[in-house]
Parts: sequence; C-alpha cells; structure tokens
Amino acid sequence: MNSRTRALSFTALSVAGAVVMLYMGTLFTPMALTFAALAAIFVAVSVIEGGLKYGLFCFVATAILGLVLVALQPVVILYLTFLGAYPIIKSIAERQKLQIVGWIIKYAAFFLALTLYLTILEALLLGAVPFMDEAWPLIYLGGAVVFFIYDVGMSKLIGFYLARIYKYRNS
Repeated sequence: MNSRTRALSFTALSVAGAVVMLYMGTLFTPMALTFAALAAIFVAVSVIEGGLKYGLFCFVATAILGLVLVALQPVVILYLTFLGAYPIIKSIAERQKLQIVGWIIKYAAFFLALTLYLTILEALLLGAVPFMDEAWPLIYLGGAVVFFIYDVGMSKLIGFYLARIYKYRNS
C-alpha cells in the first residue's frame, strides 16, 4: 500500500473514531470535555500518519460530520473551537526552532479560545454572575495549568503511538 493510500485510510478511520468520541460526549454530557479531547487524539494520529494536510482534513471532516450527526452539543462546540484543531497547532508549534516560540504559539491559541469562551459566557449570562471580572485572572491561571497538563498528556500519548504503533507497523 503506498503512503498516500495509507495516510488516507488512517485519516478515514480517525474521522470515524473521532465522530464516535463526539457522540459518546453527548451520551455522557458531564464528560464532554474529556470526549472532545479524546476526539482530538484522532486528529493527532492523522497528522502523524499523513502530515498537516491529512490532519486538517480529519479535523474538518469530523467537524462537519459532528455537526450533522451529533448536532450543536457542548462536545462538538469544544471540538470545533479549540480541541479539534489543537493537534495541528501543536504540530506547527513544535516544529519551531526555539521551544519558547512553540509554547508562545500554543498558549496564544489557548488564551484566544478561552477568551472567546468567557466572553460568550458572560454575554449569555448578561453579567448575572457576580464577581466575574475579579475571577478572570484566576480562570486564566487555572486554565494555563490545566492546559499545560493537557499538552504534556497529549505529548505522552503521541510518544506512545510513535513508539508502540507507528514504529512497528508495516511500511
């Protein structure tokens, strides 16, 4: 099997797996964030197997199928706005020569998404949450810590995939 066929096959399977994770997020709503993050792992597999082009294809195809099959559920919104695209952002960031530049790219994307979430949340609640303005720095700080843990976890899962699956599959 040539490399483009293999990459497309992995991407198609990744889209299917990611859509299943998004659907599972609707069944277990309190775990929507977890299932959106799990769906993002399939995008990472597509990036590994085929590069950024196949990763982007996986993200877009999963987003479209998620919207059609799962509807506009919280898990799909989380996937669409940040988590689904994060493996692509991570790949671009980690290709930078200076590691600090990579971290700046990752955190800029995260803080942009977090600001979007908080702005929409505040607009929807019409400022009904008391002390929201005072809570923003704590939310950003806590979010930065959780994001760091997520990034390290994603790196460990990618490392596991590279060491246990990618390394031993037939070329």
